[in-house]
Amino acid sequence: VMYKVKKCGLKLKPPSLIVEYEDLSSHKQRCRTMPIRNFKKTSNISRAAEELKKNPRHQMLLKDVSQLQVEKMLLIIQETLKGASLDDAISNAQSALTVDPNLDLNKLDESKVEQAKRIMDEGFEQNQLKPGDEDFQYDVEVDFDNVGPVESSGWDDDNSEDNEF
Repeated sequence: VMYKVKKCGLKLKPPSLIVEYEDLSSHKQRCRTMPIRNFKKTSNISRAAEELKKNPRHQMLLKDVSQLQVEKMLLIIQETLKGASLDDAISNAQSALTVDPNLDLNKLDESKVEQAKRIMDEGFEQNQLKPGDEDFQYDVEVDFDNVGPVESSGWDDDNSEDNEF
């Protein structure tokens, strides 16, 4: 049985993930509510998202929904469990799952770096043009010579005396 996910949302009471999809064999629109059991304010979001995606009842339906999207929904639920309003929970989840371009990833711990990489990978996959896409062009060449004057830097001068390489 093949499904095409149309929308993904959530219900706060009781905490549930709601997926609207099309059953491709019968061409019917359907909606499935997936209760999120044993989810607390201190639950590990990524582990809960993995368990939900690996659940045999939901696996076929959630395979096309990204891990990051499920994590965002669970983060919104978790924020509301902590007492935040829905608007605050949505903005907190949005800011938690975006990478600040000025952030130095070399100074973060391993788990934060992994999360940033997953977020960037997701953004890359959404924006990636593949063969068959409408705007896809094969072997695009860009000439960067017209950017402006080349700035010289002292570290790459040829007249240095350290030529042991």
